[in-house]
Amino acid sequence: MERYRDQPLGPAPHIGILTSDKLGGFVVTTPLLRGLKERFPDAVVDFFGGERTYELENASRFVDWRYSLFGRQDSMAILPRAIAQRQDAVGPYDLAINLDFEPATAFAATLLNPRYVAGPAMRQDGRGQFLPDDSGPVDKLQTDDWSADDLLERYRGLLISGFIGEIYCRRAYVETDFFTPEVTVADPPIPVPDLLISTGATRPAKLWPATYWMRFIQLCQDEDWSVGLLGAAPAHQDTYGVGHAEQSILEKTRSIDLRGKLSLPEVAGALQRSRACATIDNGILHLSYSVGTPTVAMIGASPVRLWMPPVDNLHLVSPGDPCNLCHENRYRNAGCLLPIHQCMNSVTPEAALARLKRVIRPARPDQD
Repeated sequence: MERYRDQPLGPAPHIGILTSDKLGGFVVTTPLLRGLKERFPDAVVDFFGGERTYELENASRFVDWRYSLFGRQDSMAILPRAIAQRQDAVGPYDLAINLDFEPATAFAATLLNPRYVAGPAMRQDGRGQFLPDDSGPVDKLQTDDWSADDLLERYRGLLISGFIGEIYCRRAYVETDFFTPEVTVADPPIPVPDLLISTGATRPAKLWPATYWMRFIQLCQDEDWSVGLLGAAPAHQDTYGVGHAEQSILEKTRSIDLRGKLSLPEVAGALQRSRACATIDNGILHLSYSVGTPTVAMIGASPVRLWMPPVDNLHLVSPGDPCNLCHENRYRNAGCLLPIHQCMNSVTPEAALARLKRVIRPARPDQD
């Protein structure tokens, strides 16, 4: 196993992509998936992700085979057998690209036993990390702090943005349209409201107060816009810190509960048909801009340059009273570091509505 530095892979290379099972994480991976198929049209691309993003992984035209590293109790136990069966069917792996820093993905990258590896991996003797030797800028980028203020200055000539989709591609020496993700879209089996919203996030510091959501929805309904609430099924909402808040929103507004009623490709299709999406920093945000929908995002405690691509249909509503503590802490804190959630509390419903009114699409005939 050698560090990948754009060595020739030969005809029909067998490539493994490894990452976590976050919805936004899958969306920002799709430029790399597309770029690999553009560069190596005959490549066989295997995707090692998770159960949360299974539906999008399985439906992607860029993925030839997939496996859940996350979300299954037996995933690591049966992984060696799954890899062996895959290699018997397709051949050994030429390249493993690990896009995450989880121990599970580093371990799996080594189990693939590829000729070349990009990103974190374990040494083949199991004794610690297989580390780059920092001989070039891409080697240094493998393990750097991607949210650092001077990232673009230090990688001038390599990076044109700080967006994670580009960083993933640079890690694998892939040139493509870094800022245009592609997810599979399916027609939703329900009428689509004018506005789709999503309130949950796995990191509590990103959350917008429930009272703000209710005020915002009321303002939208005053404009005679129908509002639909997207998200995981109610039984799973505790993962996203908003179960009770969303119940209050549904009880006190005329919002339509769409949580858990659509597959992920159908969620993408609903977003594509809606007039706009309003959300915080979560997976729905990434799905929304990826299908071209005007997306208004209330953003405070997030690494904006890293996770928000420079696309025309993504509109950020920033805090009136920002705080820099999350950035100074490299976003390793789950919750707010202040007694009062200063940044998200200073993103007002009125400011979000004003931005939304400027970008929402005209109603379609079937939405009248």
